[in-house]
Amino acid sequence: MIQGLYAVTPDVDSSELLLAKLEKAFRAGVGLLQYRRKRLSPVEQLIEAGQISAMAHQFGATFIVNDNLALANAVGANGLHWGREDVDIDRLEVAISDAKNGRDDFIVGISCYSDFARAVVANTKHADYLAFGSIFASNTKPDAEFASLDLIRRAKTAFAIPVVAIGGITRDNVADVIDAGADAAAVITDLFDCPIDGIAKRVAHFQSFLSK
Repeated sequence: MIQGLYAVTPDVDSSELLLAKLEKAFRAGVGLLQYRRKRLSPVEQLIEAGQISAMAHQFGATFIVNDNLALANAVGANGLHWGREDVDIDRLEVAISDAKNGRDDFIVGISCYSDFARAVVANTKHADYLAFGSIFASNTKPDAEFASLDLIRRAKTAFAIPVVAIGGITRDNVADVIDAGADAAAVITDLFDCPIDGIAKRVAHFQSFLSK
C-alpha cells in the first residue's frame, strides 16, 4: 500500500551500515521502502537489493525498486518506480503492462515532477501512484525542479490513485505535505542521517504526522 512514510535508501558507503539502519527502520514500523542506489555496480546492487528485499518481506513491508525492472524481478520486489529518463511517456501503457506481466499486485509508480500533464497521462496509462517533487529544496537532488503544495492539492482532486510527495521533506515540514493531501511522503536524508540508534525515534516522529 502506498501510504504514510515512504522511505528511500540513502547513499552510504557501507552496505552493512545501510542494512543495519533499514532493520531498525522496519522494526520501528516502516512499511514502504524504495531501493535507489545509483553508485553501486549491477552486481553490488543485485546482492544488496536481494538482502533488503528479504528483510522487507520478513517485516511485511512493501519493497519498490527504482528504475530497474530486471533488478526488481530478480530480487522479488513488490514494484518499480520510473522517472522521466527511465521510460518514454509515449509508450508508458505498454511499459507498465510489460512490467506487471500479469501480476495485478505489482506496483508501478511514476515520477511526475511538477508536470501535471505527465501525471494525467500516467494516470490514464494505469500507473499505481504518482510522485511529485521536489516539494522543498533537496540535498539529494539540489538541481531538481520544484513542485508546489498546490500541485499536490490539485492532483488529489483530480486522481483516485495515491499521490506521493518527495524532495526535501523533513520532520519540520512533513505536516505541510500531509495537510496538502499527499497520501505518502518520501523521505531520505532526514530519516537516515543519524546514528543507528536514532532511526526508531526518527520513524516515530514521521509516523506521528503521517498516521493522522
